[in-house]
Amino acid sequence: MTRKQWIVIGAIAALIALPVVMKLTRGDTSKVVELESVASRALTPTVLASGSLTYESQVTLAPEVTGRVKEILVEEGDHVKRDQLLMRLDPAAPRAAIEQSQAMVRQARLSIERRQVDYDAQLTKLRRFEALQGAGMVDANSLQQLVSERDLAEVDLRTSREQLSQAQAQLSQAQEQLAKTEIRSPLDGKVTAIYVKVGQTAVPSFSGIAGSTLVDVADTTSIDAEINVDETDIARVRVGAVARVVPAAFPDKTLTGTVDQVAIAPRLQLGGQNKSYPVRIRLENTAGVVFHPGMSCRAEVLTAAQDDAKVLAVPVQAVRYEDNPDSASKGGSKTLASVFVYDNGRAKKRTVTTGTADDSYIAITDGLKAGERIVVGPSKTLLFLLDGEKLGIDTSKPASK
Repeated sequence: MTRKQWIVIGAIAALIALPVVMKLTRGDTSKVVELESVASRALTPTVLASGSLTYESQVTLAPEVTGRVKEILVEEGDHVKRDQLLMRLDPAAPRAAIEQSQAMVRQARLSIERRQVDYDAQLTKLRRFEALQGAGMVDANSLQQLVSERDLAEVDLRTSREQLSQAQAQLSQAQEQLAKTEIRSPLDGKVTAIYVKVGQTAVPSFSGIAGSTLVDVADTTSIDAEINVDETDIARVRVGAVARVVPAAFPDKTLTGTVDQVAIAPRLQLGGQNKSYPVRIRLENTAGVVFHPGMSCRAEVLTAAQDDAKVLAVPVQAVRYEDNPDSASKGGSKTLASVFVYDNGRAKKRTVTTGTADDSYIAITDGLKAGERIVVGPSKTLLFLLDGEKLGIDTSKPASK
């Protein structure tokens, strides 16, 4: 063979041998990973929900009588006291009704006086005829007629008294209607919204038409969060549970509080399919928060108590999930959970049974023992890690205990 032919053969042999060499070399290379020891921890699982911030006590005042808004005595943001006058409606109609009722009362009293005189006259006449009848001077029929006239006069008198009671009731109702033209604050607080203007007609209604709502007054000394918890999570939320609330307007500020109320009845979502339950959270560290009612917020409600028992747990990112091929035939779980245990410098895949979890850790109910070290990262290495691969420990990040 010529020298040129030997060179060609050598190049071909090198190309064939190169993948084999690279494969052997790669097989001996250790994957550098981060480890953490399996340990007992007190998990703090949470329920996530969204809602809005609101004042603890807030009242929306609506008109109870129809009337034109005559005067508004406060502005939004004003501090008010209990029973302070906020606005007036036109009192002309109730005052006219009062005058009419007063006239009816006077007329009813005059009627009573007249009926009383008539009754007294009939009674006197009856007594005189009874005396005459005893002397045999009046026949029984005449006396019976006088008894009937006396009874009719008594009925007329009672009727007049009932008419007086009716007129007095109408007067009280008219006076109450007049009092309802003055809108007063039911509590100490701040005016948070005014929905009408002077000259607009206030109308008692539940349909939300213009004029059906007058003013909002709230006790601004305390702020609550009202969140909507899905029906799948509401059973884990209890009164007194600790909660963390983050307003949308202040994403870097976390407010703490406790669950104060959990609704018994659900609130239907769009389409009437999904249900959620309103949960009220009493907030604590609200000093310095520039608050506006209705601000959106998200909340985390801790569903475990501080003294709950500790369980074996591993970082959430350490657990991998894959389809269970035996689930269809054996009726088991559709997925299998597994972790990689560090065993004499190699990765050993171990199937585990998981339990409850929080944001960082997940409970392991079967498959691991305390003290065993498992691979927790890096996430890219863990994603493609294979059973039996050689491992090296990342010394820049000491293994967690």
